[in-house]
This record gives sequence, C-alpha cells and structure tokens, in this order.
Amino acid sequence: MRYQLAKALTEIVVRLDLSDDDAITPAATMEVLEPVITLLQEFPERDRQALANLIYQFAHQETDPERQLTAWEAPENLGLLA
Repeated sequence: MRYQLAKALTEIVVRLDLSDDDAITPAATMEVLEPVITLLQEFPERDRQALANLIYQFAHQETDPERQLTAWEAPENLGLLA
C-alpha cells in the first residue's frame, strides 16, 4: 500500500507541475500541495527518506524526460529532504 500511495503522490505532483498555467495556476497548485507538504513534515525523518527513495525509484523508471526531471525534483519540492 505504501508503494501505491507514493506512486499516486508522485503522479499528482508531476501532473500539477507540468499542467498548463491556464488549466491550473501555480498559486492553485500550491494551495493543493501546501497541506500535503505540512503533513509530510510531521513524518519521522526515516519515513520522509523512505518516501523520497520511492519517488526517486519512480523517477528512474520514467521514460519521458520532462516527467522524469519533475519526479526527481519532487522530494525536495515536497520538503522530504532535510
């Protein structure tokens, strides 16, 4: 289950980041992500690192270069890295 939740979170972050600004503004994207980032900050360090590692795994598997870069940046953007 942890794997699927991490995959879902990664997909949401990638789609939000790569969406056209006319579809969802950067401000709206942050409104969606800020509560998630706050929640993730409450996780113990080892859990944040484990989630970051799963996201890096998904990034490594991604074949689209733009999606791959966005996935690689996701752990930092989500505040998972100390």
